[in-house]
Formats: sequence, structure tokens, C-alpha cells
Amino acid sequence: MSDLIAEAVNVVPRDYYTDHPELGSAWQRTAQPAIERDLARAAIQPGMRVMEVGTGTGYTGALLAEMVGPEGHVVSIDIDPELTERAAKLHAERGLTNLTLITRDGHEGAAEHGPYDVIVAWATPTHIPANWVAQSRVGSRISTPIYLAPVSRIVGHVVAVVNDQGEPSRPILGPAVYIDMGPELNITKGVPLFYVDASTDDGHWISVGWRDMTPDADPHKTLAMLRDPNFTQTVVFSDDEREQATRFRDFRAYCVGRDNGQRSNATAYGTGGPDWITSIGFSSERNAAVLTAEGQLLANSEDSPALIKLREFIKDWNDAGKPGLESLQGQLTQHETGWTVSATIRPTTET
Repeated sequence: MSDLIAEAVNVVPRDYYTDHPELGSAWQRTAQPAIERDLARAAIQPGMRVMEVGTGTGYTGALLAEMVGPEGHVVSIDIDPELTERAAKLHAERGLTNLTLITRDGHEGAAEHGPYDVIVAWATPTHIPANWVAQSRVGSRISTPIYLAPVSRIVGHVVAVVNDQGEPSRPILGPAVYIDMGPELNITKGVPLFYVDASTDDGHWISVGWRDMTPDADPHKTLAMLRDPNFTQTVVFSDDEREQATRFRDFRAYCVGRDNGQRSNATAYGTGGPDWITSIGFSSERNAAVLTAEGQLLANSEDSPALIKLREFIKDWNDAGKPGLESLQGQLTQHETGWTVSATIRPTTET
């Protein structure tokens, strides 16, 4: 942790924002190690103008305001008026004057207060919005969680630098876990905002990469196979719960990177509470297999083609040394509303 981050963490009282004695607790909060990691990724310096997307408790905005100092300024955006109003009261109590709060869809940014030296987000868009890039200076950093494939929950983090042509460039990938950033408030409990192809009233959902390749196929049939699998098996990556979660996210990234650029049948399946299942795998209308974050293989049959492919990926990932997102190569593709970010396996260099 840099001295600038450490000093800000020392000055700004986290509990004041997360568990205020009068205003109570805010439901959106980010773990301290993740905050410090992503502040380091953003490379904030004194005097900068920063746009924060995702006000949350107000704590991260206060840290950013401390880091940029009196010569800098922070603009914090959130779509939830309850969060921005709560944060405004807390910032006012502490006498912050170098921070502006705005209630709106984060995709829009805040051009009226730009341009920015850094844009840092705490919620996950499907792409880097064109508005963010347009509101950035040349050389600015955009640091955000991001979707890496058009499949629910397939997310990571990207840092990109705005080049002389006014485009994001030099993407650097890393891990991150944040809520989806939609154009409206997310009131679902456990169901993603994006790329859900079938769901049930009790919170089960599925997302399939083949939706546009086989439009006549019914993902509800695939969902039914995983809700009531004919084959299950335990494949745990670690006995330590935290390490298991990290290894699962690394494996999920490997699946995306290896499958990218092909006719992907990548599949995510999950539930809301009380089980909170999240998984990665492969499927079609006729077969399906996924590996859950807790280490359970679920498949329609023991000889399912999807299960054969998933086991092959697990073996190859293990043989490759269990690579994670940092070992993948990021790619940016421009479209009408911004730039999508994808991940591919880095080519090996022969010597």
C-alpha cells in the first residue's frame, strides 16, 4: 500500500461511513483490502480531478478526496438517491469541500465537471462507456470492474489509459468482484442484471454464450438440467474457503480466456438465497455441466459432452499452473456505446 493510500486510510474513519451512529449502516460496502487494491490500481495523485462511479457508503469518496487534497476534486456518482443523500450528510459533517455528489446513471458520467485525470468505478458495467472516455484527458486512467464476456457474472477488472486518439488503450486485467452497474436500480436478490437467458420464480437463472448462435434452442431446458442434475461430483481446489473462492475465480477466467474468439458455449448458472450458487461451465440445449464456486460438478449425465469439455479445461488449467486473470491478455473492441473488454490466453513464446 502506497504512503498516500495509507495516510488516507488513517485519516478517514471507515466505521463512520459504514455504520454511522445516527444514519445506520449502508447495504452497499466494499471490503477494505479490495478498496486499497483498487485505489492502487487507479494511481491517484494529489491535485487530480477524479470521477468515482458508485458512491456506496461514501467511504471511498472520502478516501479519494483525502488523496487528491485541496487542489484536487472528486465527483461521485450513484444511481441510488438514498446513497448519495446519506453520503452528502456524512461528508458535510466532516467538512469536505472538494467532493461533489451526483445522482444519475453512472454510464452517463459527469461531463459538466470534467475532464478527469482518473475515473474509478466500484460497480460492473458490461463495457467501458464512451462517455467516460470522452470525459477523460489524454493520459487519463480508467479503472473499473468489467464484464469479460457476454455471460452473467463473468467479470474481472481492467485498467486502461486514454491515448492521443481519445481511445482506451493498454488494458491490464486483474480480479474484482462488484455488483452489476445497470441503467436503473438493481432490486433483484442474487439474479444478475445482464445476460440472463432463463430464470425461475425462486431465483434460479442461467446465462449461455450460445444465445445468438442457436436462437431456436431453449435455455430453459438447459436450466432445468442444472436445477436437477443427474450427475454430481466434488472437485475442490482448496480446503481453505478463501483460497477456494480465489481459485474458482482464476479458473473461471481461464475458461473465458481459452474459449474467447471461438463459437463459445460458456455457461453460468446460479441462484439467489439461501444457497447463493455461482458457477462456470459449458452447455447446449441438450447437455450441460458447470463447476460451482464451492467445488461441485453438476451435469445432466456422466458422459455429457459438456462435462467432458469442462473436465478437460480443469485438467489443462491445473497443468498450466492454475493461471488467473493477471496472466490473461486484455483486448478492447469499439462499438456504438463504448468498448468491450475481452480476455484471451497469452501466446506462448518459444525459445
